[in-house]
Amino acid sequence: MKKTIFFCLAIIVVISIPLKLYTVDFSIPSHTDDFEYILNAIQYSEGDFFLSQKKNPGWSLFLTPFMSIINSNDFLDYSNLARILGLTISTITIFPMYVLARKFFNDKYSIVAASLFAFEPHLNFISGTAMGEPLLILVLITSMIFILNDKIKYHCVAFVLTGFCWWIKLEAIYPAIAIILIYFVIHRSK
Repeated sequence: MKKTIFFCLAIIVVISIPLKLYTVDFSIPSHTDDFEYILNAIQYSEGDFFLSQKKNPGWSLFLTPFMSIINSNDFLDYSNLARILGLTISTITIFPMYVLARKFFNDKYSIVAASLFAFEPHLNFISGTAMGEPLLILVLITSMIFILNDKIKYHCVAFVLTGFCWWIKLEAIYPAIAIILIYFVIHRSK
């Protein structure tokens, strides 16, 4: 049964990759909010850790080690690296999405949930924009998996991951509040 589930998830991944790549234009550099994230990542990779007051540094700090690998004078190379990382993270998130759905549903419905996540057009588009949302979604889903576990050590990991969410995007304060409420509702006896 586990081989069948893994095979189904692998098929979902293989089908979702072309759908994600279809929405990405690798020929133009980043030009919206992702432009600033990439500039900050390049700045951090050069050792300048000035933090803007309006942006959270999580995504840029995540990109920094990868930006250090590339030694290019072309901004397009850095933009494409950030896009590829976003696509990779979005693709990897299919597996945690299955695990999270498995907490609520049986195997069949969990595979359906993972496929809905993998094929949702907005998520596929966002995954190729070099924005921090794929990382935010991965961390949020992982945090939810850990908060729904019964062991206390996993709850600590869930709250640390929730803190990382806020570091990635300021708007993640609302899911952080939701995770705290879920903790108190599910584990109120403890």
